Amino acid sequence: MRSLMRILCVAALAVAFQSASATDFALSRYVDTWLRHPVYGDPSFDAFERVPGNPIHRGTPPFEWPVNGFLFHDPVSGNHYIYVGDYTLGYGGKPSRCVLYRSTDGAQTWTNLGVVLKGDPALFDKDGHTPDVSVVYDQGRYHMVYDWGELNFNAEGGLAYAWSEKPEGPWHRATQPITRNTTLPKLLDRYQRTYAATLIKRSHDWLIVAMMDFAPNAWALFTMTAKQPEGPWSERQLVRHVERDEFHPPLMEFYPSFAHKGFLYVPATSVALNRNFNLLFQVPLERATEPDAWRIAQHGSLWHSEDVEHESHGLWGQTISGSVDANGTLRAMFNSRDARGMGTVNLARRSWKQPLRERGFVLSGHQGPSFTCLRETFRQFNLDATLRLRGTASLIWDYRGALGPNLPQSDATLHPLAKTRFQAVQLSPAGWQVIRVNAEGKSTTLASGAATNHPTWRIHLQRKPDGSVVFRSDGKELWSGPPDANVAKDDPGAIGLWVEAHSHLTAEEFQIDGKPLPAKLSYLGMEALLGAGENLANWQERSGPEFRYGIGLVSKQSQARVKWNVTGTRLTLWSPRGPDFGEAEIRVNGERLAVVNLHSEKTEPSRPIWSSKKLRGSFHGVVLQARTGQLPVDCLQAED
Repeated sequence: MRSLMRILCVAALAVAFQSASATDFALSRYVDTWLRHPVYGDPSFDAFERVPGNPIHRGTPPFEWPVNGFLFHDPVSGNHYIYVGDYTLGYGGKPSRCVLYRSTDGAQTWTNLGVVLKGDPALFDKDGHTPDVSVVYDQGRYHMVYDWGELNFNAEGGLAYAWSEKPEGPWHRATQPITRNTTLPKLLDRYQRTYAATLIKRSHDWLIVAMMDFAPNAWALFTMTAKQPEGPWSERQLVRHVERDEFHPPLMEFYPSFAHKGFLYVPATSVALNRNFNLLFQVPLERATEPDAWRIAQHGSLWHSEDVEHESHGLWGQTISGSVDANGTLRAMFNSRDARGMGTVNLARRSWKQPLRERGFVLSGHQGPSFTCLRETFRQFNLDATLRLRGTASLIWDYRGALGPNLPQSDATLHPLAKTRFQAVQLSPAGWQVIRVNAEGKSTTLASGAATNHPTWRIHLQRKPDGSVVFRSDGKELWSGPPDANVAKDDPGAIGLWVEAHSHLTAEEFQIDGKPLPAKLSYLGMEALLGAGENLANWQERSGPEFRYGIGLVSKQSQARVKWNVTGTRLTLWSPRGPDFGEAEIRVNGERLAVVNLHSEKTEPSRPIWSSKKLRGSFHGVVLQARTGQLPVDCLQAED
């Protein structure tokens, strides 16, 4: 009996030790362990809660897209206002306008006051577009900066000023605009079109924070200053853009911004296909014109889409319009599109001091799939996951795919090579499958079973020391796989989640017991074009065994530059060599770390040409720039 008791005690201690050593990656303290990206998606732990009554406004023809807006709390009356950028379908074709909503009961109920700003045939917009505004109260007046454009706003438009004695108007517009795009010199030989401006009052002057684009490849944020809100305004100063060598996620749009306790906060949303990645920039308000004073205050986990009909398309338009009230609550107006494609206007809120929930993250697929994985992995593990799912998703292990976008531009989605080289349990309304996906993306079903209308999955996945895998659901063993020789390799592959289009996943538990190792993630050359805002027309797409994953890019122009924006502390750059290639410089966060010679008499297959020492920090801009010859671009491997 004593021997039996001793055995039971030892077993109990072993279980207790195992539980104590496990890590639950569904806790927000591990938020930065997850991969997030403007194209791939964002496993968001944000703490925003929706306000009852959404949507406040829904688009109807001919103004199908009310997809931008500005939330304003009037310090005089205490009323709340939403200035809605009211567009027609696709933004163009017919003039857009600004519609005003007002709440007199603390943002609980709203009244549509109708059109507050529209084009005038006698003014510079020529009866064209006047959609997006920002408003500031100062010394008895309300001051507005807004977008304007002729009917073809891509041909002519800019920013303009108006003032009023009441938030409702009437608004008195200046006779001349602040900026007229066709008269502006291009910055960096590409940025000219100004739009999406926020007006901010500073201690001794006024500030405009606004956008320029080189669509569909690049977006930039700039500032202007003036002694008075009507101007005259200074020249544009670029502060955030992909042409800087620092880490800067691409495809981000920034309007509108807000100030709080001496700092300017600028949220940003990706214009990739899913529009489900967001971040928050921060800069001391009085130093907002200094590019080096800016920093990323929150990389991802800023916003999530709820699984409701009026948020079907993710965060659509620009980004959230926020302000922090006297109680420390961040109130946010946000836009989306419903299942019919009509724009919607909505409200949410959270505590300013608690941006993340304690447990649980959301990963959504809207018009395309989303993918995330842990930046650490495990050779042997016990994984327990509780997943709430509508649609189809996969729990992945042994992931060795190649990450990147399908195109380096807006509406990008995951590259086909991202969905290769892994094993997974795929969950869908019809049931489950265990699949293996090879290097060509071909999927083989190893086992399957029915589970109709199963919204919550409780999964246990175990990989044993010999490489065999056991899959259980709700305590029942459903599949056992044979030993896998790959487990003995240096790279056991990453563990992650893949969510298909029109699907919504909430991870309530993601607990792993095992010895962590750094995950090795590889990023394609297309990722480097995206990160530098490069036009694909300037590059040759090539296929062949000289590239690590069978595809790569070669520049058509001299002095070509690309940039990977990656997380990790150890980096390895892969490249082929060949007769048309020359010397290239490698810079990390603006510092030149190496010059590599990529020339050879005959084509040589890709191999590591440079590896970093352990880098400080996790976020890095990795630039590869040609000095002579054409530039081949293969892939970059990153690990922690």
